[in-house]
Amino acid sequence: MSGIRLWGAQLALFLSVFIFTHQLVQAEPSGPVVRFAPLPMVSLEQMTREYLPFLDYLEKRSGRRFELAYHASYDELLNALVAGEVDLAYLGPLPYVALTEQTDSIIPIVQLLDSKGASDYTCAIVHFADHPAELMHSGRPHRVALTQPLSTCGYLSVERYLNQHQTSLESEHYEYTYTGSHENVAMWVILDDFDLGGIKTQIARRYQHLGLRIVDETDPVPGFVLVANRATMDAGLIDLIRESMLSLHPRENESDRDVVRAWSANLRYGARTVDEQAYESIRNQWRELKVDLMRSAE
Repeated sequence: MSGIRLWGAQLALFLSVFIFTHQLVQAEPSGPVVRFAPLPMVSLEQMTREYLPFLDYLEKRSGRRFELAYHASYDELLNALVAGEVDLAYLGPLPYVALTEQTDSIIPIVQLLDSKGASDYTCAIVHFADHPAELMHSGRPHRVALTQPLSTCGYLSVERYLNQHQTSLESEHYEYTYTGSHENVAMWVILDDFDLGGIKTQIARRYQHLGLRIVDETDPVPGFVLVANRATMDAGLIDLIRESMLSLHPRENESDRDVVRAWSANLRYGARTVDEQAYESIRNQWRELKVDLMRSAE
């Protein structure tokens, strides 16, 4: 009798292990890997910490495998999207517009919200407190600090501001430099390395206590967007990702807030459907530019 009980226990153990293993296999994501790339605004280490929890969420919702694809610059990311080497990406309004001017394979999924629930933002033209606000200094060109060529608050916004004053970044009165980030622009203007700069208004306000002043502010521009490459992703998966993002309301719902708590701040405040018309002003400015910012980004 004891032998029967022992055999029965062994059988039960075998069955439980088999069922557990089968469940693991069933839960394991399958199919081609979906390659996600955010804009290169932070280091690879920080990007990994901020975006892997988001990709884990998409894996659980879709049953597909997702991986982070790191690109060191805007142009590398855009080229990878055009080449079909990236399936899903997080882009600012100008990179999105620039990309859709090159290919019709990139489609918007959702527009991301900020901590206040807004889907748009403004850019600021900044200078240091004790500098005169006029556009030109006598005796030398006006030094202008920009972020990156395809940053919406960079060349595009500063050029629009100068055009309103009947001048241009391409005139002999200006020398501009790409500093790589909004924070670099702010600090270098404060340190008197530059006379003028273009950055997000939200970031400019963080440095006002150090003497950074806002000369002008743009009209609201549409916010960041999650895009899909329909040449490499099936429509069903794109729809599922859209529905998964729109179903979360972390600003109002505590359980949703727990889901997104470890996500990047760029993604954790919810999303809305994309208003394509909102990007038309950026598209018109892009088409009116007299310089090739795509080439400048290389």
